[in-house]
Amino acid sequence: MESLLANFSILLFMHLCIQSVYYLAFQKRWSNQVVAIAHVLIVVIGVICLYQLPVILNDYWFDLRTIPMVILVLYHGYKLGVPVLIIASLARFAFPGEFVMLELLFTLLIPTIVTLLIRERLFRNLSYLNLFLYFVGIWLISDAILGYIISDGVTIYSYFIRFLSFQLSALIMYFFIQTSTKNLEMSEQLRFYAEHDSLTGLLNLKSFLRKAREHDSHLKKMVAMLDLDFFKQINDTYGHLNGDRVLADFAAFLSEQEDWLVGRYGGEEFIVMLEASTKEEAYYRMKTLQESLSERKFITEMGEEIKNVSVSIGLAEIDQQMPLMASVERADKSLYQAKKNGRNQVCF
Repeated sequence: MESLLANFSILLFMHLCIQSVYYLAFQKRWSNQVVAIAHVLIVVIGVICLYQLPVILNDYWFDLRTIPMVILVLYHGYKLGVPVLIIASLARFAFPGEFVMLELLFTLLIPTIVTLLIRERLFRNLSYLNLFLYFVGIWLISDAILGYIISDGVTIYSYFIRFLSFQLSALIMYFFIQTSTKNLEMSEQLRFYAEHDSLTGLLNLKSFLRKAREHDSHLKKMVAMLDLDFFKQINDTYGHLNGDRVLADFAAFLSEQEDWLVGRYGGEEFIVMLEASTKEEAYYRMKTLQESLSERKFITEMGEEIKNVSVSIGLAEIDQQMPLMASVERADKSLYQAKKNGRNQVCF
């Protein structure tokens, strides 16, 4: 029982280490390549530790090395699975024992190959029941056959204990992996909505300003304030839900432009940072944007076209010696002038 609990502990400790690695990746502190290497090393070390703590039942020694191997291949495929398979197999020869080749064949090689063959189909319908049935199959082609071949003292009791420990470990590992994955996904969503506008998916003003300050360029940096013309009329005529559709579609339209940093300033106002060799070039790009917008179709939820959607734009060059908001305020004043001039204008 102590050896069995030790196997459980190794599996859980492996999971905690792997979870920590992916948390570092979530924080952008480790690259994907470093994460992959760390993941491989953790699983290899865990499998080697399992070699050292076998469970002995009726003179038959076994461990739970198959479970982390199969789960790794199930979630990450051959890119991580094959390196672990090779390193763990070579490491097994460093420890004395009989039937080494048989062990590796039935506890690592065959389960890995089977998992690689069916992982895509299994992943499409992954659930506790399907995973249990899958691990029943893995146990039958690995530990069950190996125990029958190399052990003379096989009993129903020993088979039952090995089967139960195998399935319980697999389901517990799956539970912890699912929980960790959901927590990371939730954290990712919270971080996204902390930095982005929930309606349009664009950067909010705080994140826009931070990224604009961090952006380095050898060209002139311009900031543009954009305001959808007569937006209140769109809301009054087509309803606020369709007004939101216009905002979301316009945000998608702005995101299609290359080399621009785009954010939502608030309401129907948007903010853009772009690079240009001259002020004239920036002005031309904004005029081109307006022309492209005039050809863009905006459709209500009922399929009715919203016509004459246009935008007024104020431009200002970013002064690197001044706070960024000072340039934004100058662009906002230019925007006010564009609206005063009759809207659908670009003003510097």
